[in-house]
Amino acid sequence: MRTSGFAPAEAPEGEPYHRLARGSRYRWWVPPLSLLVLAFLLFFLWVAVALALTIVALAEGGGLGTGSVRVGEIASLAIGLVSAALLIPIVLLVVRVVQWRRVGTLMSVEGRMRWPWLGRCVALAVVPVAVSVLLYLPLSDDFRTGTMSGGASSGAEVAAVSVSILVILLLVPFQSVAEEVTLRGLVMQWVGSLGAPAHGPGGDRAVARVLRSPAPAILASGTLFAALYASAYPGDVWTTATLTVMGTSTAWLTWRTGGLEAAIGLHLVNGLVQLVLCVLEGRTAAIGTGVVIGAGPPGMGGPFGLALAVGVMVSYALTVTWFARRAGLRRTSAVARA
Repeated sequence: MRTSGFAPAEAPEGEPYHRLARGSRYRWWVPPLSLLVLAFLLFFLWVAVALALTIVALAEGGGLGTGSVRVGEIASLAIGLVSAALLIPIVLLVVRVVQWRRVGTLMSVEGRMRWPWLGRCVALAVVPVAVSVLLYLPLSDDFRTGTMSGGASSGAEVAAVSVSILVILLLVPFQSVAEEVTLRGLVMQWVGSLGAPAHGPGGDRAVARVLRSPAPAILASGTLFAALYASAYPGDVWTTATLTVMGTSTAWLTWRTGGLEAAIGLHLVNGLVQLVLCVLEGRTAAIGTGVVIGAGPPGMGGPFGLALAVGVMVSYALTVTWFARRAGLRRTSAVARA
């Protein structure tokens, strides 16, 4: 057992995932300080991204060589994905330095990323996502008119599509992990830490009991996810509903399985498929800011898009929880033996 006063806090004993930030070094000022530092770092990230996109836009306006517009689209796509991926070091810094706890407690109740389980979740996500795409493609205008190649009639266009897909394959895994450690990890555990322990001062109050339950953490994560992405679709009620379903469902899976692996697995497969389809449809420019990631089938709004999202989430959740139960997956942190 660590005795140093500078050692990071261990995970609290016997707690579900959303309560892991309430360790031995938790103080009342840790949550507001975490938000302040996070906002400070995100501001500088936003400035850097805006500067990079401005440079790309100026380069496009200058007509730097043949096909500079496609080059600008690819650069914007890469900048959008890299900027999302940079959330990983920002979040880990907040967890390790501000909250002074082990970064492994952000991954799962076992204090680490459960890699075999993550691999299984990725495999389990393939079938529901593939089925939703097969249902989507016949309704796609680009598919019906035979333009799924994005108009790649020349060698330069084929090269642009190929490079775009390569960028997606390389960067989407990092982007998927980054968004999950932020929205499902940091947000859920931040909300879950607000409730006083059951056996501590004020722990028997109604507010403390509500905050200790998983519902506030799940709702906060899901609605924030929907709010961030829905800002790109103002007035689109169906898309907002789709995003809310996906956000709250993956947050529930995170609590139910005791870690981020299930959410990362679905996000990874869904993001890869969506963005590749967008590139093949010639919509690379539309995904430069990453606004379609996580929004369900690409370009699919309305009640059918919502129905597809519900179908994907229900089938994936049932399959994942069944396998988790079969594997005896831990849902709460370990309790030290006497």
